[in-house]
Amino acid sequence: MVVLSASAAQAGRLVFSRSLQRQISSLTKLALVQPGHRRAPVLTSAGALGEACPDTAAAVLRRQLQPGTANSFRPRRPGGAAAQMLAARLPAELAAELAAGRGWALFSCGFEDGSEDLIALKLDGGPHDAHCGDILQAIWPVLREDSLRELAGETQAAVTSALLWTISKKTDSAVLVLDGEGRLLHCNESGRDMLEGGDLLSDQGGRLSCARPGETAGFYAAVAECARSRRGSACGPRELILFLEDRQSGMRLPVSLTRYRCAGADQPLVVAILPRQPDRTRIEMLAQKMGLSPAEARVAALIQLGLSNREAAHIAGLKEQTFNTYAKRVLAKLQSAGRAEMAQRLTWQASLGRAS
Repeated sequence: MVVLSASAAQAGRLVFSRSLQRQISSLTKLALVQPGHRRAPVLTSAGALGEACPDTAAAVLRRQLQPGTANSFRPRRPGGAAAQMLAARLPAELAAELAAGRGWALFSCGFEDGSEDLIALKLDGGPHDAHCGDILQAIWPVLREDSLRELAGETQAAVTSALLWTISKKTDSAVLVLDGEGRLLHCNESGRDMLEGGDLLSDQGGRLSCARPGETAGFYAAVAECARSRRGSACGPRELILFLEDRQSGMRLPVSLTRYRCAGADQPLVVAILPRQPDRTRIEMLAQKMGLSPAEARVAALIQLGLSNREAAHIAGLKEQTFNTYAKRVLAKLQSAGRAEMAQRLTWQASLGRAS
């Protein structure tokens, strides 16, 4: 199979993919593929026709890796408009063959994000020619991903591991994975801390309850509605937002619910994300990295909580006058115009992750 790029194709150059060659060899010795993005590079299953993937092409391919679920696959007319478009990106000899439709089978595969791949197979009179479309339809999503990851320079296991580690250990927002009926399947460390605190939601053997009992039924109804919705359809939203009351502060905090369907799974999952107030440990650590002493960092963390100087001084065990002196020094060192600006800066910085 070959994948052409707008720039590489115009120069008559193709990019060789070993994954493409290996997995398509039972169908054909030559396949050409134009991924959904018309500026993406062109891959070929024929080593003699292709070259190594340049860095600029790899960057374009990387953006093609997650088009969503394949939702259509159909044959295209040899010599038709799709064939002509693909031929325009090929070396002259191949272009003439494909445009004429001699000995080629052409297919398109559409994806959830609206993109569409064009795939051309050179038929050699082999035993699978008559069924090549059925076979290609079955293997194309996996074949496509393997080929693009090879050329984009990504190792799936490492990339997935890095993302999971960040969400599980470093993200300060609580992330809960629920089934369609609202049962808790998994959560990150921030989520576990939030559930153990019980001020918004609590976990009782996988059954979640809102801190305000009257909100629990509405929470489960929202999860069920989110699980039923289909991405991009008119019958339901991709994301639902509901507000739950925090038992301690009395504030109504937003909860984001998003439907996720894993390939091969019978039932969709619902991912709930809840923003959390950054903890003081991380605020103090960040303040020290910004040039404050440990004592000044503690004062900055108390100011970030929105406490008055009198309240903050009492918590810090300082006289109010001493606390005021520290507060002025903190504002000067951080070059902040006032308490609100400093608190906002620390809040945004701290929201990027948990304390290590």
